[in-house]
Amino acid sequence: IPKDTVATTLVAPLDDEEAVEFLFKEHGEDIAAVVIEPLPANNGLLVQRHEYLAKLRQLCDEYGALLIFDEVISGFRFKDGSYGDLSGITPDITSLGKVIGGGLPVGAYGARSEIMENLSPLGPVYQAGTLSGNPLAMAAGIMTLDLLDEAAYDRLESLGQVLQNAVEPILAKHGHPMRLVRLGSLFWFSPGSGQPPARADLIPSSAGALYSDVHQGLLEKGYMLAPSAYEIGFIATVHEEQHILGMAQALDEVLEALEC
Repeated sequence: IPKDTVATTLVAPLDDEEAVEFLFKEHGEDIAAVVIEPLPANNGLLVQRHEYLAKLRQLCDEYGALLIFDEVISGFRFKDGSYGDLSGITPDITSLGKVIGGGLPVGAYGARSEIMENLSPLGPVYQAGTLSGNPLAMAAGIMTLDLLDEAAYDRLESLGQVLQNAVEPILAKHGHPMRLVRLGSLFWFSPGSGQPPARADLIPSSAGALYSDVHQGLLEKGYMLAPSAYEIGFIATVHEEQHILGMAQALDEVLEALEC
């Protein structure tokens, strides 16, 4: 990362309106944009309060900054559209990836027309890349989005509910060594028995130890979760209820063995 980029970037903690407001008061005229995952999902599943996201929108409007949502993970994950739509907070720019490529590498961004009109050929900003508009990725992405109809999203939510209903009693039975955080088809085993954190710095430093044992135990029983305590899980349309219930039973057995 270029030193000049670091020098001109301000970092604020998640879930802290006062910290962001302070930065705007100190540097408001120089802040071009606020960039955030509205649903941070790459360092735990850190669900953000609506009030926090709404405050970001308010401050950006007040100071003339752009609000940019990174929806590479959350975009098209819960519905035919963005997490911004679900949250009721409209950003100025949205970045997308993953789902829209149908398994192939892809990235995209969209914005209000007056912003997009700055791009060539309408505007002065030239944007291109070797794989821009790659036909294979575009075909796979279009087909994937066509298959993700309302019934598919309903099924993913239903499977997510099956997971929650099966896993939460098991975690309670074993004294809540972890908490299940779930939103639609995304889930994360938050370490400890307390309230799941909304910021990565609140994740206990000991998180990796227990999760490593759980991960290894599940792997030996045929269920592979992400290898890191900070990564999340994804339910897919190819999963069946039996897969979810089987994993829950295996989790019960693994936690039982770890208590011995």
